[in-house]
Amino acid sequence: MQKKSTISIFIVALAAILVACGSNRGVKAKKAFDIGEYDRAQNLYNKATVGEKNKFNLAEYYFHLAECYKKKGLYKKAASAYQTALKNKHKDNDIYFYMAQCQLASGQYDKAEENFEMYKSIVPHNRIVADNGIASCHLAQNSIKELTTYDYKNPPDTGYIVMLAKQFNSRSSDFSPAFVGDDYEVVYFTSMRSMRRRPKINRITGQSNSNIYMSKIDGGGQWTQPEELGDPFGEKNDDGTPAITADGKTMFFTRCPYNTDSENNAECYEVQRSGGRWGTPVRVLPGGDSTMMVAHPAISPDGQTLYFVSDKDGGHGGKDIYLTQRQPDGSWGEAENLGAIVNTQGDEMFPYVRDNGTLYFSSNGHIGYGGLDIYKAVKNDNGRYVVTNMGLPINSSSDDFGIIFQGNKEKGYFSSGRAKIGIDNIFSFELPEVVLMYDGKLTTANGSAPKRPFIKVIGSDGTNLKLRPDENGTFGFRADPGVTYLIQCGAKGYFSQKFRVDTNGKNRSETINLNVTLKPVE
Repeated sequence: MQKKSTISIFIVALAAILVACGSNRGVKAKKAFDIGEYDRAQNLYNKATVGEKNKFNLAEYYFHLAECYKKKGLYKKAASAYQTALKNKHKDNDIYFYMAQCQLASGQYDKAEENFEMYKSIVPHNRIVADNGIASCHLAQNSIKELTTYDYKNPPDTGYIVMLAKQFNSRSSDFSPAFVGDDYEVVYFTSMRSMRRRPKINRITGQSNSNIYMSKIDGGGQWTQPEELGDPFGEKNDDGTPAITADGKTMFFTRCPYNTDSENNAECYEVQRSGGRWGTPVRVLPGGDSTMMVAHPAISPDGQTLYFVSDKDGGHGGKDIYLTQRQPDGSWGEAENLGAIVNTQGDEMFPYVRDNGTLYFSSNGHIGYGGLDIYKAVKNDNGRYVVTNMGLPINSSSDDFGIIFQGNKEKGYFSSGRAKIGIDNIFSFELPEVVLMYDGKLTTANGSAPKRPFIKVIGSDGTNLKLRPDENGTFGFRADPGVTYLIQCGAKGYFSQKFRVDTNGKNRSETINLNVTLKPVE
């Protein structure tokens, strides 16, 4: 009897110890999560769920575990963890939206649509974001063949050819490229690789600290092996997302100082280049505000407007894109939100401004294919942005972001998570020149060529051509994409004919036949 009592006491004590351990792990996990150590928090939450019987605790653990997975781009695992949190009666209605987003990003379109619908019914005042999610499911489902069987030799939809830029990539995440100078022969980019034999693992990402690397075109026309920039950049902080002014003398970048007992907030720095070296970075404080997050800088072509990302209060939800203007004294003015046409209740990040002033950015709040998609924003005649998705194959069901262009050419680089789960890579893209040739033949009813024929071609772009068919009545001209042409043809003794040729939407080279039969004047 005494032995049984002793065993019972031991079991009860052991259970109490296990509960205490689980609770302690949960507290540690929450602390790690609150300061942004998502990889460490993920490991602690996984341990805290083992043996935990309290459903309230389990619901909290799995919810935060899902958030950690989502932050690291592990969308399928995140969706599963959200589902487990729901099974344990998690009370946050937004969980349906978060889970649907992750299911969309991992190709689970039917489940994603179901949960977007559920979210819309439970939180009707947010029906716009839910409807955008449902529309994204339909967009992805309609394009599933292109999303899963991409062939760069036969690119879908937009015609862009996308290929993995092997010269920049490693086994770790590589992303956010930036051209240096206007010859486009030097590229800076962010990498989580490490040159150390025993690299320190970042508690936020589970990879090494990010740093800025450089590659350039060598004498043989090949990209050199990437190398670290060195001082003043290093592994003590996470440095990345560089943006360089047109003259190559000023760089803006994101730095994430590491704090062990408070939330880690991204900061933006400006650094000048002189004598082949980068100087001491100076923190960018829009409006003098040192409390706000400032990340993912993008500098305008004239160097006077800085675009950036922040989650400051008063935005549209999640992370928004802002701008700040350079002041006469060299400081930066108040942060200005780009507004509800660009920013959504989701996240808008990684802005980039092209030489022609067009804004590019990534978002998971606009209608897309899943994860972050790349969008183009152009101002109309009223000064309002018109936002369009860059389409396939620039975008995918994974995260796509950090695009740059080689001047006014439709080619450059961008980042994507499509190649490896939880790892970002740099891809090249190019839109081949579209050559549209119109070959025609002008004949009479009996098939012969008319005498003294004429052909006039007037284009919406100002084109004004006069063509002379040869003795067989054949003619031809080269057209440009996005132009509407009015063609008038005739000959002496025959009625003239007019017809339109529209090249809008044509993104592949082709030759089009135009055969015209003239009718004689009675």
